[in-house]
Amino acid sequence: MKRAAILMVIVFALTGTSCIKSSKKNKTFAGFDPSSRQYKQELTRLVTGKNAEDITYIFNRLVKIKGKDYLDISLILNDMRAQGLVLVKNWTKLEELKRTNGKGYSGAELRNLKVEVDNSTAEPTLIYKELEKIVD
Repeated sequence: MKRAAILMVIVFALTGTSCIKSSKKNKTFAGFDPSSRQYKQELTRLVTGKNAEDITYIFNRLVKIKGKDYLDISLILNDMRAQGLVLVKNWTKLEELKRTNGKGYSGAELRNLKVEVDNSTAEPTLIYKELEKIVD
């Protein structure tokens, strides 16, 4: 029984990290899908809030949606985790990530990631602004 439990933990650790969608501490992240408007609004509140500088951003992968490039990221603040997409229009300090199509960077920290919020559409969009560095 212990072996099965340990095996399940290992499998989750290896496959579940890019699928983190919720947190017990945040009802919105726990109750809604990352593609929902409510989830995106809460994510926007989080990244623009008073604790924004304390968030750790982890790169999962690059994705292309309707011809636009996005960073698929995990956000960690204390023991709260969320997942989000950040639109990339400016590749400054992300050139190598773009060149490799994100290969080899999964799990890397995006140190001091700064985003701006575009509220001009029905759902808020996070847009890459700047980054101190990628910590592999």
